[in-house]
Amino acid sequence: VHFPLEDLDFSEVVASDWSSQANDNDTDNDDRKDGKGDDNFRPDSHDGRKESLYDLYAVVHHQGALSGGHYVASLKSEVDGKWRLFNDGQIYDVESGDVVHDSAYILFYVRRDVKDAKLEDFWDTRPREGEGMTEEEMEKLIKQRESRCSIQ
Repeated sequence: VHFPLEDLDFSEVVASDWSSQANDNDTDNDDRKDGKGDDNFRPDSHDGRKESLYDLYAVVHHQGALSGGHYVASLKSEVDGKWRLFNDGQIYDVESGDVVHDSAYILFYVRRDVKDAKLEDFWDTRPREGEGMTEEEMEKLIKQRESRCSIQ
């Protein structure tokens, strides 16, 4: 199994102007054209995407047979750029060449031009009244579960 650690190029398979084509063909939902509605949930419609290069940042590896086995994960650190293998409670430094392996099961790539972006750059993450749980409700739920669950 061969896959690139960097420079995975999707320019031949991804439309470069996807968001404007989708909006031009969408006659049922005019609010998308002014930045409202479902368009808020498509990051590529907000950034004027021109980049088509992707870099690998994580791999899930499957070790064993089809009928059973064990999963481990390799992740590239955002802090120091080093690859690490996470195997249950153990973490090992690994070389980038060790990540490309036939045990690779799921590959995670990030588009290069949004690698350093934050979630807030794409979606409205402000708290909304009436959505989610309050901290007090969460604490109450956790305490209720603690009294019912025991690990022995």
